[in-house]
Parts: sequence; C-alpha cells; structure tokens
Amino acid sequence: MPVRVLVLSLLLFMVGFGAHEVMHLLLIYAVGADGSIIARPWRLGYVDFTIYALHAQPAHQLDVVRQSLVNFFGPFLAAIPLAGLLLYVREPIPFAALVANVLILVFYAVIELADLLLESVWHVDVPLLTTPEFNYGVPLLVIVVTTLALAILLRVRGRPIPE
Repeated sequence: MPVRVLVLSLLLFMVGFGAHEVMHLLLIYAVGADGSIIARPWRLGYVDFTIYALHAQPAHQLDVVRQSLVNFFGPFLAAIPLAGLLLYVREPIPFAALVANVLILVFYAVIELADLLLESVWHVDVPLLTTPEFNYGVPLLVIVVTTLALAILLRVRGRPIPE
C-alpha cells in the first residue's frame, strides 16, 4: 500500500532532519566555535503563517570556510547512516523510504552550501532557497515521487507493495 511508503518516509524525515541539525551542532564545535540548537519561528513566504523549525546556530558568526563546512557536512554526515542501511534493507517499502531521505539530506547539503556561497562569496541573494515552502516542499516532492515510483515499479513487475 503506497501510504505505508509515504508514512515511513515522513517518519524517517523527522529522524533525518533532527540528525542533520545535531550534526550541524557537532560540526560547529568541531570547527572551534560554540553553538546551540533552537526552535525558531519561520514565516512562510507565500502565506501569512509561521511554523517552527529546529536550527543549529553558532554562538558567534563563523567565517565562510568554517560555515561552509558546517552547512554542507551537517546534512551530508546525517545521510551516511541512512545510506549504510540501504546495504542491508531488502524490503521495498523501507528501502524506498531510506532512498528518499538520503536524497533529501543530500539536497539540504547542496542548498545550504549554495545559499551561503551565493550570498557570502558571490553576493547574490536567492530568497527562494531560504523559504520554508522550498525547504520542506522539495523534500515532500521527493517523498511523493519516490512513493509513486515504487508503486508503479512494483505494479509493472507484477508485485504489489506488500500489505
């Protein structure tokens, strides 16, 4: 049933997102700074509504090199354990959910580094990269596409998703 892929993917997203922020915090300390994880309000860009999100932040602003390391490797390192599980998971539902979440964490690694470099090095502001709609919309799209792809693949192969 495709809804099981969707639910497991969303549950893993929460775990991956938390691990991603914890890895940011560990990296903040690893590059010689202090920091904390906070829950911060995040105003939606297209609708008058505020959500809350976890965010690891250094106590003091980091230079571009150290912040680049924190931005990229936070989500990238959080993806490694999930990617490692792909070697052992054989059932299609958890496999698809893991694949979706590894892709999501790699997406975060790329956009977090890109946003920093675009603003700090090339002085280009791309506001879309920091909107909640983009930061949660793309992962949701990855989860939906993965769910649909698995459902279609298993139907074409003549095997429905296990109940």
